[in-house]
Amino acid sequence: MSVNRKAPGGRTPFGGAGAFSLYNEAAAGPYFKTMKKPSFTAALFLVFLCIGSAAWPPPTAGAGPTDMFLLSFGGGKVEVKLYSDYFCGACKSLEPNVEYLIADLVQRNIITITFVDAPLHKHSSLYARYFLYILNGKKEIGHALRARRALFEAAQQNISDGAKLESFLTAKGFRPKPFDVAPVFSILQGYLRNDNIRATPTAVALRGGKREMHQGVPGITAMFESLK
Repeated sequence: MSVNRKAPGGRTPFGGAGAFSLYNEAAAGPYFKTMKKPSFTAALFLVFLCIGSAAWPPPTAGAGPTDMFLLSFGGGKVEVKLYSDYFCGACKSLEPNVEYLIADLVQRNIITITFVDAPLHKHSSLYARYFLYILNGKKEIGHALRARRALFEAAQQNISDGAKLESFLTAKGFRPKPFDVAPVFSILQGYLRNDNIRATPTAVALRGGKREMHQGVPGITAMFESLK
């Protein structure tokens, strides 16, 4: 898939003609039946769901089946959804630079932020699952930001095996706690479709009743800066 091309403004666009190459109609189950003409992002999330389903340990007790609260932090009036991918170079450049802003805005209850990991890369589902597993073990904004930093580092090392990724994260002090993430992925699929996400990083903000979309490193950084 041509998903790693750089676009102007420091962002990575979703891919082109090969975008559906991993889409397995039979494995999609009821999702395929209800979507005669799936949007590009919805189809990608179906791939997201299907790729990792057989490679993971059985669910354990922990988060509930639709616990989107795991991905959301803060209680501010400004709602922000941050779309990124661990294998996206622009996303890796962005997040370390805005970590302190995100932590501060969350702690001061200026924003409510939701992290949405977009399925740009064939291993994105593996990383998104482990992010959820880490948050299922401990949900705290500083812990979440450290986990994301570690996952970006693992992606840079091109770790693609689940056992190796878990060992990498465990060595950094994280304790992933597996649970059934499929319902959460289904909700994230709706976010991608409703916000019409076509590139990462993208931030969608709702403030003062107005919806804003910011793309690329400069635009998203400026958005967070404006909320200080």
